[in-house]
Amino acid sequence: MGMLSSLLGELMGLMLLSPIVLASPIAIYWLFNQDPRKARPLAYLAVIGLGISAITATYIEVAFPWENIAYNIPWMILPSSSGSITIYVSFIVDFLSRNMGLLTAWLAFIIGAYSLDYLANDYRLGWFWFFFNLFTASMLLTVYANDLLFMFIGWEGLGFSSWALIGHWYKDDDELSYVGRVGDKLVLDKPAWTTPSYAAYRAIATIRFGDMPMLGAIASIGILGGSLVLTPVNGVPAINWSNVISTLGVGGTIALLLAFMLGPYTKSAQVPFNDWLLTAMTGPTSVSALLHSATMVAAGVYIFMRLTESLHAAGVITYPGVEIMYLVTVYIGLLTALLGALFAMMIDERKVILAGSTMSSLGFMMGVTALTPFIPQVVHVGGYIVPLAVLVAFSYLIIHALSKATLFLVSGHLIHVTHTRFNMGNLELSKRMKLAFYATLAAAISLGGVPPLAGYWIHAAMDEVATETISVVGYGAYILMLLASLAYVAFLARFTSLNFIKGEAPHVHEEHGKYPLMVAAYTITGTAALAALAIPFVLTPHIFVEAGIDPVVIAIGIVLWVIFVIALIKPRVGNLGLITRIFERRYYLQAFMDVVLAGFGYILTVIAFYIYKGIDIFFNFIIPDATMALSRYIRTIQRGYLRTYLEMILVTLAVAVLVILIIIALL
Repeated sequence: MGMLSSLLGELMGLMLLSPIVLASPIAIYWLFNQDPRKARPLAYLAVIGLGISAITATYIEVAFPWENIAYNIPWMILPSSSGSITIYVSFIVDFLSRNMGLLTAWLAFIIGAYSLDYLANDYRLGWFWFFFNLFTASMLLTVYANDLLFMFIGWEGLGFSSWALIGHWYKDDDELSYVGRVGDKLVLDKPAWTTPSYAAYRAIATIRFGDMPMLGAIASIGILGGSLVLTPVNGVPAINWSNVISTLGVGGTIALLLAFMLGPYTKSAQVPFNDWLLTAMTGPTSVSALLHSATMVAAGVYIFMRLTESLHAAGVITYPGVEIMYLVTVYIGLLTALLGALFAMMIDERKVILAGSTMSSLGFMMGVTALTPFIPQVVHVGGYIVPLAVLVAFSYLIIHALSKATLFLVSGHLIHVTHTRFNMGNLELSKRMKLAFYATLAAAISLGGVPPLAGYWIHAAMDEVATETISVVGYGAYILMLLASLAYVAFLARFTSLNFIKGEAPHVHEEHGKYPLMVAAYTITGTAALAALAIPFVLTPHIFVEAGIDPVVIAIGIVLWVIFVIALIKPRVGNLGLITRIFERRYYLQAFMDVVLAGFGYILTVIAFYIYKGIDIFFNFIIPDATMALSRYIRTIQRGYLRTYLEMILVTLAVAVLVILIIIALL
């Protein structure tokens, strides 16, 4: 075991540094020569770096036994009231990290290969490849880190890289990269569309809102818990959650955990922090595919799962303060799932529809994970002990990542071919783009929850978990989950139909065969989504199969198939007036953030400015001028005559007596 721990450190160095080091040549070259044709070999080098990470993750998955293995080196020792806190450079291979790392690394490699075609002639190749690979490395650090502060470094790398990639086309000179219809207005004449540069700002501003409380919560956990290590391995002590909770009490525990969760809430686009994710579609499609499948937004849910495992292992998951925070998260997550699915049913932009579906899926993952305190069952997978709700939510994360990567990659190809970001495509297009149609259909039916594909068995287990917690959580969670599932399968069918079956005929059509790497990428991920049917049967069949053969679940699965077929035949919903407008405006969250919150912030800024100016004037002008005037007056009476001084003393005494008499009279 000691040899594996030592080897893990070397493998992590290889996995994290290879993408960055091998992307640096094209970044440096691009500073001096912006020639895409000459830079292309260096782009291949960047993809090789991603491939090395994927092979390393595969080696860890295959060669390492299914038990907790960690690599720990003390990094910083900080003094505290209870002694000291050791911050570790700490990597761990456990159930979540080994599978999430494998998924992230391979999807990044496949999407990187896709990008060789998709961005072949881009005007910022050096910028793209450096930040794309940094984005991947940051996610892998977040995945394998076992110390919260060390994990936070990867977390911040994700935020910084996402800003760089969402605003990649910073010139804002191509409407194809916008979100929303140009010319539409929000309230107070604000534009309803978003440019890449502004979308990048909205993303980093929203994420920053959650990151600062999260960092404060991490500091508090370290001070009160004596450690920041999530899983104790090799004698390294983990967070003393019992001491944290007993010190803070119920209210303090709720406040601490909610402060921590503001990071995952914002990064994983939970209501009301979801709108940045929708406008983030201004970035290149390959960025959207990676961001929405296995990195950025999945990072928030992943860290919540890691936190849940840590609390569960410490035996504090059912403490009152913890349960309240988890109950809040259940309803935030499932409300997000429903609102995202409904939104995706009405929008007409390819990538924004998929962004809404990601918002919905993240809500499913967050809500199901949050049911952990209310269902005590655990599952043994190899040498790992995983809470049932976490296992089910993570299984959904896997199938969602494979399917969503496929759908985004197909969308990027469709945008290249049809020269529009809006739904457009008929049967003629599907005949020309057979593999794109196949991949889209494979991803849609795999993710939609229709039997007998992987999504069905995982949705069945999700329903089972929600049903078993009704007595504690109430019927609201189950109803939200069911409604979101019905809407979810409808917009997947709608997306498929409007782009390959019953959509408008494309006005422009390029030969799709000129992008072989793009076609190969989504064909592989679409096939992988279909093959994910094996996951429920290989992982823990007694959980998924038993849930899937329940008569009620089978009936729901049949209903989902009916909805899917109906939505394929009739993909467009008529104009519903105000309801349609609310959906098209994304629930007016952009208006709220860009008008109300921005206006409030502007007012605070103006008030702060005038307070500052008032203080500045008072201390730099009024007081110095008054002092100078008093000084000049005093100099005028310094004549050296005793009579003058006696007169001044008498006048002062008279004034003092007068003031005293007035005070006495008032009393």
